[in-house]
Amino acid sequence: MSTKLSRREFLRLAGLAGAGVALAACQPAATEAPTQPPTTEEEVVPTLVNMADVTGELRIGTINDASVNAVMDILLAGFGAKYPNVKTKIEYQIGDYTERLFTQAAAGTLPDVVWNANLFTPGFVENKVLKDLMPFIDVDEEFDLDDVYPAILGEARVGEGLYYLPASLDVVTMYYNKTMLEAAGASLPTADWTWADFLQAGLKVIEVNKDAEGNPTQWMLDNATWNWSATVHPWLVGYGSDTLSEDGKTSSWSSPESIEALTAYTEMWTKHKIAQPLGMDVGGQAFPMGKAATFFHIAGLRKSFRETIADKFEWDVELVPKMPNGKHNTGMGSYGFGIFEKAIMPQVAWDFIKYLNMPTAQLIMAKNMAGIPLLKSLANDERWLSFLTPPPTNNAAFVKAADDGVFSKYYPVACGGFYTGVVSQSYQAALESAIRGEKDVETAFKEVDEKIQVCLDENA
Repeated sequence: MSTKLSRREFLRLAGLAGAGVALAACQPAATEAPTQPPTTEEEVVPTLVNMADVTGELRIGTINDASVNAVMDILLAGFGAKYPNVKTKIEYQIGDYTERLFTQAAAGTLPDVVWNANLFTPGFVENKVLKDLMPFIDVDEEFDLDDVYPAILGEARVGEGLYYLPASLDVVTMYYNKTMLEAAGASLPTADWTWADFLQAGLKVIEVNKDAEGNPTQWMLDNATWNWSATVHPWLVGYGSDTLSEDGKTSSWSSPESIEALTAYTEMWTKHKIAQPLGMDVGGQAFPMGKAATFFHIAGLRKSFRETIADKFEWDVELVPKMPNGKHNTGMGSYGFGIFEKAIMPQVAWDFIKYLNMPTAQLIMAKNMAGIPLLKSLANDERWLSFLTPPPTNNAAFVKAADDGVFSKYYPVACGGFYTGVVSQSYQAALESAIRGEKDVETAFKEVDEKIQVCLDENA
């Protein structure tokens, strides 16, 4: 049975965690605030007015998730200080998120500000849900796009456009159980670790943790994200391949390099048996229970792990092991906020969402473990690095990981992508069949290419 994460579970695991924050009021000079939707690109920036003179209501569409709500509180506080006479109305989007937004966008009733995640972006752009933010950025002297890590911005781009501002530098890193590794006599991870080092440590872990029949009772790898694109896709890149050709016209899951990569990945289950078997119930998630030595995910899980692990064992984080290309190739994901294509108050909406990527908000989020700063100027800032108490100790790894972050691949909307449609369904089914030994890797992924290629050709 597939253990694919539901969208709700993904958001929870992504740990977009937050805490109560206090925001000092700030009052910049002046900006512009249109009250009618612009009819041309030039009208995006109307006559300057004093923010305190602007009135009206800014509608904000978002999901009702505790972690996202914590970030929303930061945005609301910053916005309220700038626009004291503009009311804000939160509208939680329930039901099928994409269908609801498509319907509202078509009717012109969508809120001005729209919550978004990277997987939704191509469809939202094609269906006129999101406005390109570059016209705002190009004329906003206060906003420094060059300070934002390009790796995370890649998740928000379609062509030359930028359609939402990400909230955090959400790059996958390796959580590890220091106590378990030391007890097994294995070396502890370092920034120079390769996947060969990972394998050697894993073999030691399973050797000293077996039942009476010789089966491992603890493993090197927690299997919770075995089919997540952010942990699978980077293997192909690390072996010199990718899921699509450079021109986006040819599916390449079964190229020789891809097969080599996917073979190495699946052999952690099939040959070396250092990964928790699919479907293996250990009474909960293996890593925080002390049943698996490593878990790969973004920084948002820190707060949850501190609470669930408590003092059961020592843990920390490190970069993903190096691939054959010498890089720590790893996946990314992001969520954030954009502006409705037909927003009533587009400039006010921009002033609301841009605070998400301003130094003050990013520091507040970092100090409350609600995210990792996505501004290069804050990467080594002791105002957040020294503020956090361990575990983990190596919070800098979450920033360094962005150096080798791998962009998601965008497919024609009709084909879906890593989370939806034929792309998601075919690669995950093939991966499961290979891990379970039902098909060899080459056969399984040639079938993936055949299915995806039909869709690519039909939507060329």
